[in-house]
Amino acid sequence: MSHPAASFPLLPIALAAGLCLSSAASAQSNTEPGTTLDTITVTAAATATAVKDAPASLTVLTAEDIARVPATDLNEVLRRVPGLTQATTPDGGTSIQIRGLPQQYTLILVDGVRVGSSSETFDRYTRNELNWIAPEAIERIEVVRGPMSSLYGSDAMGGVINIITKKGGDTWSGQISAGAEINPESIRGNDYSGGFNISGPLGKGFKLQLNGQQTYRQADSGLEDGTTAFRWGGGREGAKRQSLGARLDWDINDSHKLSLDVQRAEWKTLGGPSPSTSNPGGFAAAATTRGPSNMERESTSLTHQGKYRFGTSKLSLSHSKYSNETTAPRIENGQFVPVPGGTATQTYSTHSVSEDLILDGSVTMPFKWGFDQMLTVGAQWQRQELDNPNSVGSVANEAGVVGLSYKQAKSQALFVEDQIFLRDNLTLTLGLRGDRHDDYGSHISPRAYLVYHPSAAWTLRGGYSEGFRAPNLRQSNENFVSQSQGAGCGFAGYAGGGCSIRGNSDLKPETSQNWELGAAWEHEGWQAGLTFFNTDFKDKIDSQGIGYLPGGTNYWAQYVNIDAAITRGLEANLRVPLSRSISWNNSLTHMLNAENKTTGVALTTVSKWSGSSVLDWQVNTALGLSLGAELVGKQMGLAQRLADNSKFGEQRIQNSYVLYDLAANYRINQALRINAGVKNLFDRNASGNRDVGNNFYLPGRRFFATLTASF
Repeated sequence: MSHPAASFPLLPIALAAGLCLSSAASAQSNTEPGTTLDTITVTAAATATAVKDAPASLTVLTAEDIARVPATDLNEVLRRVPGLTQATTPDGGTSIQIRGLPQQYTLILVDGVRVGSSSETFDRYTRNELNWIAPEAIERIEVVRGPMSSLYGSDAMGGVINIITKKGGDTWSGQISAGAEINPESIRGNDYSGGFNISGPLGKGFKLQLNGQQTYRQADSGLEDGTTAFRWGGGREGAKRQSLGARLDWDINDSHKLSLDVQRAEWKTLGGPSPSTSNPGGFAAAATTRGPSNMERESTSLTHQGKYRFGTSKLSLSHSKYSNETTAPRIENGQFVPVPGGTATQTYSTHSVSEDLILDGSVTMPFKWGFDQMLTVGAQWQRQELDNPNSVGSVANEAGVVGLSYKQAKSQALFVEDQIFLRDNLTLTLGLRGDRHDDYGSHISPRAYLVYHPSAAWTLRGGYSEGFRAPNLRQSNENFVSQSQGAGCGFAGYAGGGCSIRGNSDLKPETSQNWELGAAWEHEGWQAGLTFFNTDFKDKIDSQGIGYLPGGTNYWAQYVNIDAAITRGLEANLRVPLSRSISWNNSLTHMLNAENKTTGVALTTVSKWSGSSVLDWQVNTALGLSLGAELVGKQMGLAQRLADNSKFGEQRIQNSYVLYDLAANYRINQALRINAGVKNLFDRNASGNRDVGNNFYLPGRRFFATLTASF
């Protein structure tokens, strides 16, 4: 099986544009992305705050940081942040975990606007939520670790990732890039990418920004000897992704600004190599892919920002829609329609659709009452809709009715946050949010956080907060059935044949009590930090095995609330300026607990130890070199996992490993820059199979190069 020729118009366009611009750019000014970092965060509090004063554990990644790790998946960049790890399923999907919690506990924002959730539309892990925006359009990424429910609500129980895009300036400028990542093994697929970001003034207060990307990830074309399936460490699926976005800013006057943002994107999964025998577990090989079949995303937002004598305001209306191609059983009058002359059910092609509509507003004003303070008051209204005929209503409910595939939920919230400047070096942030959900009633989420600077070099911070997360539309719907062929069936007693996980209308919202304490030191280029965090869950939602029905070959499970759970750990970072041109940057995460308090079963697959170490050398003004190492340790609760059900279920990190990357960044001239290097420098084979070692695929040595043209 050979790889088809890629229809990829952005690559030649980008290369041609870069070569043409190289001669013209010498007469134009150009600012390298990421060379300066505004020390302001807009995510950790309701108002813009200096990073060192942020009332949360925060990391900011600049455009320069992103360029150093060329990747078609932003997960590869984010996993170097303390407290963040990457989950890789046996099916090949990836997602980010903050402090041991799966990605659904993390709120993803673009310029402060929710991106919605594509996971409602299909059953598999996905990297979609982070990769809808072209990297060329990103100014920085702000990562807040720990619950932010008091400000953002139910979606932010684990943390917040806010992607800040570049804004239009007073002159036209932009970037165009093209890249490739080559795997020398003949049966392994390559990666190709291209993207652009262009912005400038239109006159009369209007500014326009355009961005787009196209990536082509080839599926593996074969299987290694002795491997019968690309899952369980055998290989990977492929994917094609493209997106196009536009942002129009209108500076009405010095006090009022309107912004209209429109994004359209498509993600298509390309099937991996076909197994020569049945998949592990004794079930037939799937004919469908495990990623989204053909998913389309549409998002539109309109935002107003105002300045007044008393303070500032922000009001936004956003709509996001995910639509994924799927099949569904044909149903008439609440019953399946059999094929003529048979008992099997007819199916038809359709779409699974998830939509979010959100109205969000806030007012911020400074005042003095004993102390200088900054008060923010806001409100939010949200409507979520899901119509998933593939997974919802495909099995009869208790009344014997099938086809009830639609569900809707509405919620409202009021929130307040007050930053109290007790002293020049001491700030107390108090927050309170009240959420009212159509199905789950009212809930209050408080927060208190203290930041203290005992000296110019030292920062001490700590706080307490409570989190709240309502069950999503699939988990709470008894008509919903998620199906897995084995990779998602890590239940005691499962022995193959696939499994089905059913929703539960009796679920309660999850709640958590969280506190953290940290210290940071910074002096003459040296940086060091250590943070301890602890989260106690009540009514955490998990899936629980029921068993095989009499005479059946399919294992059944259901979403339930477990009594109590805990996650606890340490995050550390260290930066050492070895010389004026060489720096050594390190991060380390040590998970102390991540388990069900009652049973001791691990909550999720997360390494006990994980970290990264990067040595950067700016050889001269044109050339920079970096050598990076990434540690992934054995998972928490490994002994229990091996004793209970080692062959099936989610990612299993049985063997720890370290991967090394080598990269060079060279500025050819003012217009052209090339980034090239080697991933997995020593060709470390950390993949295993269903039964032994790590049950997921990690690619071997790959060579990459990215050419970027700026103007």
